[in-house]
Amino acid sequence: MRTRRAGIAVSAMALTLLAFPAAAGEFTLLGDGSTTNNAGLLGNPAVDCANCVATPPYEPDQSLDFDWSLGLRGGIKDDGTGAAPTYELIALPSVTLKHQTIRGGYDVGVSGELGYDVDGSARIGSITGTAGGEYKLDALTTLAGRGTLRASQDKPDGPDYASNVAAAPIVISGDGEVSAARDLGAFNLAVRGRAAREIYGETTYDDDSTTDNTFQNTTGYGAGARLGYELTPGLVAFVDVEADYLAYDVPSPSLLVKLDNVTYAGRGGLSARFSETLELEGSLGLGYTDLSDGTLSDFSAVLYDAKATFRPDETLTLTGAFTTTISQPGTTSGATAKLTYAATGQVEYLVNPWLKLRADAQWSEAHYQGIDSDEYKWGFGAGADYLLNEHTDLTADYSFLRTEKTPDPATDEHQVTLGVKFHR
Repeated sequence: MRTRRAGIAVSAMALTLLAFPAAAGEFTLLGDGSTTNNAGLLGNPAVDCANCVATPPYEPDQSLDFDWSLGLRGGIKDDGTGAAPTYELIALPSVTLKHQTIRGGYDVGVSGELGYDVDGSARIGSITGTAGGEYKLDALTTLAGRGTLRASQDKPDGPDYASNVAAAPIVISGDGEVSAARDLGAFNLAVRGRAAREIYGETTYDDDSTTDNTFQNTTGYGAGARLGYELTPGLVAFVDVEADYLAYDVPSPSLLVKLDNVTYAGRGGLSARFSETLELEGSLGLGYTDLSDGTLSDFSAVLYDAKATFRPDETLTLTGAFTTTISQPGTTSGATAKLTYAATGQVEYLVNPWLKLRADAQWSEAHYQGIDSDEYKWGFGAGADYLLNEHTDLTADYSFLRTEKTPDPATDEHQVTLGVKFHR
């Protein structure tokens, strides 16, 4: 009898344990097949997940993000040459389409600058089309590409043109760049390739005569690589090398030879990012330009490059940069290349949600290789943007620029611009 009572007690205890809800979080001795307490029914979770609910991958909104703006401005400009001030109306349209995917995204856009002088002359300052995108092959590899096509025309009263120029040449340029970046742990590697083409139209003078600018037409190719090593979180040491080939369509009219050349450049530096507040990068290197024609002298230059961004809070942003560039000499007679050192700085301050103040400063020093000619520029500007309503901003700007190009006298340029900007 005692044995029978013991058996009944054991059976009752087992039934009680089986009936207790597993969802209550208590340990279930025999398991009910609804959770991982019964591996035999569920299978090996590391290999098989037959009873799991499939969760589709997250897909962002597949619609295109459409953005547009139209700026209308009126300005007065004194170029410092002693001539009467000029009055100009400017239209600045812009349209952009963006699309984001799981592995990257792409964008296309068109923008322009259309000018109309009160004296009756119209000018297409620029029309620019861009297209680019980024694609992640995997968690460590990213491909990117961007192309730009631009048609532009300078104002004829600029410092680079003679006083009798009625219309500056129309310049059509296009360039494209592709790159690939790979995360190698403490190291990161990025390689890039580039191709470009630039075509110049004719210069028109006051007497309706023209000058051909085919000697400025160029085709360029380039390749480069950057290897970085993470010294500490946020601090990266890097080495950057590149080679660029530039070919001219026809010989220079002053030197009677083509200015084809290859420029080699190497830089080493540090890049630092401390959250969103401070970003710094600086490098030092050497550039060497090898001119294909043996009658021309090659040259080398020290390359200085730096940039900084400081955002102490959401209302203030300060940015600065120092760059070194080697470019073609333009219309400067006898020169083989142009070496430019330039520094820029900008400040933006958000006074309140409706008012933003802006200020900038610039300085540059250019040396023409092959001749004793230099060009110096410095200037500053200030402006404000006032949010009139959700889709309308009022803008006001003032700028000053001083230009000194030997042996010409210095010129001081002042410009005041007021306008309105409509946007999405």
